[in-house]
Formats: sequence, structure tokens, C-alpha cells
Amino acid sequence: MDFFPTFNTFLEINLFGLSLSIQWYAVFILTAAYLAYFISLNNATKLGYKKTILEDYFLVMLPLAIVGARLYYCLFEWERYIREPLRILYIWEGGLAIHGGIIAGVAYAYYYFRKHGYNLLRLGDCVLPNLMLAQVIGRFGNFMNHEAYGNIVDESFYNNYPAFIKDNMFIDGFYRQPTFLFEAMGNLVGFFFIITIFKKYLWKKRGDLCYAYAIWYGGVRFFVESLRSDSLMFFGLRIAQIVSLIFIFIGLLGYFGVFDRMFKNYYPFKKEKPTILFDFDGTLADTYPLIYQSFRHTFNVHPLPYEVSDEEIQSYFGPPLKATFAKHYSPDMFETVLTTYRTHNHANHDEYVKPLPNAIELLTYLKENEYEMGIVTSKLKVAAHLGLKVCEMEQFFDVVICGEDVEKHKPHPEPLLKACELMQVTHDNLIYVGDTVGDVMSAKNMGTFSIAYISSTFNEKAIREVSPSRIIYDLNEIKEILKEDIEWSEFLI
Repeated sequence: MDFFPTFNTFLEINLFGLSLSIQWYAVFILTAAYLAYFISLNNATKLGYKKTILEDYFLVMLPLAIVGARLYYCLFEWERYIREPLRILYIWEGGLAIHGGIIAGVAYAYYYFRKHGYNLLRLGDCVLPNLMLAQVIGRFGNFMNHEAYGNIVDESFYNNYPAFIKDNMFIDGFYRQPTFLFEAMGNLVGFFFIITIFKKYLWKKRGDLCYAYAIWYGGVRFFVESLRSDSLMFFGLRIAQIVSLIFIFIGLLGYFGVFDRMFKNYYPFKKEKPTILFDFDGTLADTYPLIYQSFRHTFNVHPLPYEVSDEEIQSYFGPPLKATFAKHYSPDMFETVLTTYRTHNHANHDEYVKPLPNAIELLTYLKENEYEMGIVTSKLKVAAHLGLKVCEMEQFFDVVICGEDVEKHKPHPEPLLKACELMQVTHDNLIYVGDTVGDVMSAKNMGTFSIAYISSTFNEKAIREVSPSRIIYDLNEIKEILKEDIEWSEFLI
């Protein structure tokens, strides 16, 4: 086993008379691909996507992209490969055209994400900008293979360059411009610009990070290609410059919404009808009097060292009971306290619980207009279904997710994702309506559109501080929100 036997070889192994070498080109390409995948996976999981979605896509996309990049390169070097077709397989010699890889990767993404019902543009924003960082690393693979270089320059050109770059840019008896480095640095600047300034100030809608990538990379590549002396040519024209102009054109059309208008009835630009999930207590049903009396009764039966204020009890509306009582009672009292609360709550349930104003009217409207709906609550199943029955709401919902259905509770997004899974819908077009900070954060923690219903002023300030997508004071306001031409998600990455 011999490390670094030549400048462009990473490892050489001689075993039983067989010689195997791993080129730096392969090391850089695979490192670049993994880095882009890792960052993309992190972005996607922030938006609530399962890891397997990106894993399954990446495992197929990577070999397809390599094949696409190789065939694209060989297509424009066909005179060289037509004499020795077998050399098309020798990818360790270099000759992967990134434009071909991008085309193959995007084509497979369109097929894969559409097949599984995910929004291509939303996931594209998670993935495509990271390709620019991968291209920075990939260009050093070209450097190791004596590719992507420019015209002849005087030795003095490299006076301020590291010696290893200068030495490896001495090709065929001349010093060459390090155009691989120009492009790498241009891509590096573009990557940080897109994930910082562009994302904060210029992002407007799904797909804009994809379009920003196309515009920036197209511009960098067009300029750098004009300096290269080993460009792929097509009838005397630099094919990379032609494709770069197409990238810029596509990016501009996408960013300014032309595709959204031209293809508004086609995937992935078609606006989908959102799925709507509701919290129950304080959102659809007026359960606050019952919850308040149940807490007050419990604290009277099992006194605390201090008098519990009304404001403190109000802060317990929303979180699971176990989390609340764990703050005040020892584990050995846990079940006794819970039983006291639930016994009182169930005994007085029908007397106190009633639909909130306009709740039935809104649900009837949504059902008639074929919106898929579900309930996501921290209540136990018995209590949740009893409340729905008393309020005569059971018929409106396709699924009811309760406290015992999940391991993690709001504000974690797991309950909302569980509802989507059972309803067989994605969360790309999802609205969650709730009345607490935990409800809003459960939606925001997966990039879902959140509507905060203010039925009481006691928590309005806290809700405003977490910035829900919309705040309403009347449930019927949801009808008007649904008429807006917007995306039913938020941007987190």
C-alpha cells in the first residue's frame, strides 16, 4: 500500500499481482458529493422531511449524475472517444462535465420528488445551493488532473501563489492560468452570498435559492470559460458558455415568477390546496373553563407550598399534563395527581365544553370545499374523542392525533408529521391552527404555515413574540386566508 505515489494518485495498492490505484480526482469528487449531501440532509430535516427521502434520492442520483457528466463530456469530445469507445469508462482520467451532471441530477429529482408527492422547488432550495460548495472542492480534482486551466502566462504571474499551485500549473512546457481556482473562488463567494445575504433579503418564494444558484453559477462559469484553453467546443463556440447563458436565463425567469405564471397548472408550480390541522382545546372548543376548574380542583386536593395564581394556571393550557405536573410533584405522586385531574375533568366535561364561536360554521365550509382536515392535540384519546362528540365535530376529521400517539409532544413537530403520515399527504402544503405558543412553534419547527387563534388576551403577547404566519380573532377569518395566492409553508433553512 503506497500513499501519494504520484501527484495525482492518492493511494496505490499492489495485491496478488494486481495493481489498484485511487486517484485524487475521485477523492475530491466523492468528498464534494458527500459534503453537499450532508448539508442538504440537515436542511431537509429542519423542514420535517425524513432522512430516508434524501438518502434514497442521493443513492440513485449520484451514479446517474456521474454518468450524465461523463456522457456530456464525451459527447463534445466524440472524435477522441469514437476511436476508443472503451475509454468512456475511464472516468479516473478526468472528463466529467458538471453541466451534464446537473442536468441528470435535476431530471431525476423531478421524477423522484414528483413520484413521492414532495415539492421539487422546496426541496431544491434545500439542496441546489450546496452544489456550489461541492463544485469548489470538485475543481481541485480538476487541478490534480491537469484540467480546467487557462491560457499561457509568464512565470511571474505566480509570484504570490502557493508553490504547489504554481508547480502543477506548469503544463506542456508552459505556465497556465489557474482557471480552476478562479471558478472555485467564485463559487465559494456565491455559496456564502446565497445562504446569507440572498436568503435573508432577496428570497421571496419556493425555488428562489435554486434560481439564485443558476444565475450565480451561470455568471461565474461564463466568465471563467472565456479564459480557459481546454473548453469543450460546439461548432466553434464554447458549449459551457452557451449553457451558462441558458442557466442565467432560466434563473431570471424563475426568480421573477415567469414560470409560476406560465406553468401554474403544472407540477411543481401548481398551487395545491392545503391540508388543515387543528388543535382542539381553545381552538375549536371552549374548554378553558373546564381545564381551569380541573387544575384548581387538583391543586386544592394536592396542595402546593404556595398559592397557584390564575396566570400560572393559564400557562398550563396546551402542554401535556405530565409535563405540567412533573414541575410540582414527585414521581411517586404522579399517577394520583393525574387521576384526580382526569376524574374531575371527565365528570364535569359535558357541562363546560362547547364549540367556540363560528367553529362549526368554519368546519362545515371546509368540508363542503373538500379540504382534508385533522386534529392534533395533547389530550388523551378518551378525552379528545369525548370532546369531539360533545361538540358534534367528529364527522369533519380524517384523523385525530392524541397524546399517546406520539413520543414527542408539541412544540416538537412529530404530532403534525404523524397526522400527515396517516392522512397520506406531505407537509409541503399544510396549515396548523392553534391557540398557544406551543401550537405555533410545533408548526414553525417544521416550516409549516401557522395560524394563531386569539380567543383570550391572556397569551396574545407571547404568541405575537413567536411570529405565527397569521393571527386571527375569528375562526371565519380562515376562509379569507385560504383565498390568498401564497405558499402554505414557511422558510426555515
